[in-house]
Amino acid sequence: MSASPKNLIDFAALNLLRYPAKHAKDLRAWDASDEYLAEFIRTDASVLLINDAFGALHCAVGVNAFHINDSWCSRHAIEINSQQSYTPYSGQALAYGLVKLPKSLSLFEAQLQEVARHLSEPLPLYFSGMQKHVSSGHLEMIKSCCDEVEYLPTQRKARMYAARLRPGQQIATPYLQAVPELNLTLHNAPGVFAEQKIDIGSRFFIEHFDRLPSAETVADVGCGNGLLSLAYHRLHPKSDLHLFDESLAAVESAQLSFAANFPDASRQIQHGDGLASAVADGQTFDLILINPPFHQQNTITTDIALSMFAQAKQCMSANSELWIVANRHLNYQAALKKNFRQIELIAQNAKFVIIKAKR
Repeated sequence: MSASPKNLIDFAALNLLRYPAKHAKDLRAWDASDEYLAEFIRTDASVLLINDAFGALHCAVGVNAFHINDSWCSRHAIEINSQQSYTPYSGQALAYGLVKLPKSLSLFEAQLQEVARHLSEPLPLYFSGMQKHVSSGHLEMIKSCCDEVEYLPTQRKARMYAARLRPGQQIATPYLQAVPELNLTLHNAPGVFAEQKIDIGSRFFIEHFDRLPSAETVADVGCGNGLLSLAYHRLHPKSDLHLFDESLAAVESAQLSFAANFPDASRQIQHGDGLASAVADGQTFDLILINPPFHQQNTITTDIALSMFAQAKQCMSANSELWIVANRHLNYQAALKKNFRQIELIAQNAKFVIIKAKR
């Protein structure tokens, strides 16, 4: 089914920006897999874009693009770079699709299932990713959901597959993860961080939750499936919880996990860029909990964590406390000391540190 590549896009000329805006200078808003996918763009037809990281593909397409994307930051970057509204896919008529292969195979499967259930006939798709991030599992997933699968030549270390997605009616379901020591059952949507195991950083953090203050308002930034907030609620059931994550899978997981474990808990769960909405609204919290990520898609970066810390400071009063669990090799203490008046190392092991900061 593969068509002859037609388009060569000069992505450098598009002046694309990553989001968050502050990042290592050597990181770009596109890669060779974007350039490869862009060769198959048809400007006269509506297209589905899955996992367009920063809007490179959307800008190359120009118009008639519909999206599936788990990341709020990616959605925002698409709007910034294209100066157009992000339009989610909800069954619109499509001619073809361009897919950036995600890190999570379960998210990949759920995304294909979401498209397939709206189809009445097979849909041509092109899949690409940098070869160091593409596994045999990606190809097996494509084969399980598609017909006429073709492997196209690798270009500049970017893999490419072409296939036709079959119509189907399967719907992804959450993975249930028991946490017997906390008497909890987590409901993990496909693609959420630590989907099939308890994150060891969170586990270490929770072991020291008896040292946390009893706070009236609590923010859980980068909440994932909500484990930290669930554990805190068990100790302090009267606290007002505010959970934030840029992953839609995380937001859905946290919502399901609270509904299953503590349906009456006072909580708000938001999809967005960390505490950006709280900063804009002038909110403050008595306690802020952060288990920061150090990946954005497949890129290792501390940019998101540093952005979270800066946002947290803006949401703290003089008496507020920020508690962080992080990989010790990342040495966040140095960055925190530049911006917070009081830093205390609460606990550490061979891999993680727990840090308390006051504004």
